[in-house]
Amino acid sequence: QARVSVQAVHEQPREREHRQRHQLVFPRINSAARMNATSAADFDKLLEKNASDQGKQIAQIFSGIFFGGLAAWLSISNGGSLAFVQRASLEKRLTVCCFINTYVAMFSTFFNIFQLSELDDALLPIHGGYNFDLCRPIEWVCTCPLMQLSLVLMGGAKLPDYRRYLMPSFSIIILCFGTTSTLMPIFGLKILCYIIGLILFGTMASFNRLQILEYSNGAEGFTTGDSEFRKATLLLLCTWAPFPTWFVMSPEGF
Repeated sequence: QARVSVQAVHEQPREREHRQRHQLVFPRINSAARMNATSAADFDKLLEKNASDQGKQIAQIFSGIFFGGLAAWLSISNGGSLAFVQRASLEKRLTVCCFINTYVAMFSTFFNIFQLSELDDALLPIHGGYNFDLCRPIEWVCTCPLMQLSLVLMGGAKLPDYRRYLMPSFSIIILCFGTTSTLMPIFGLKILCYIIGLILFGTMASFNRLQILEYSNGAEGFTTGDSEFRKATLLLLCTWAPFPTWFVMSPEGF
């Protein structure tokens, strides 16, 4: 009995130590397992959320491209010849110009709402990272040429036919150089694109002045005259004037 009691006394600390090790080791294993299970569940939820977001983005992009293409096709197929419109009566020309400006307002509304999303965000490597909305230059490219086209149609048969292509082309090229200057990481090339854009804008403005002279048979200019064509031309050029200043003062510029 003494031997059994001594053996039991020696076994009790061993069992106690074994139980303590079991309590120390297994809770760690169980907690790690619970953490892994929680992490795996969160990871699966994150994957599902990313897949859902990507699906929504693809659907939005597809819808935008489809309806944009449909609008362009309907406008081209149902619209008359621009050469015919330019030689039509003043009432007909003004009606077409109003339709074009309606499209301009619709495009501007769509692209400004689209800027609220993150689909058009581009991170520029300036000022520690600057978020740039690509929809802004796209909006300008889709609207500014149409406004120059409206002026040519409003001017009528007194303006040469090639102006229907030249004036919108000026707008597109100027905006392309401005956007390139924004995205250009090299400072020297950024200034070069900006200067080329200014020179092209001055050239476009000189053609706008020439159109005023042609429309009024030399009686009007930038500083003289009271015709609606002159007022519309000056109003359009005034909307262009603030952009170089905003560019220089914004983080996108210098």
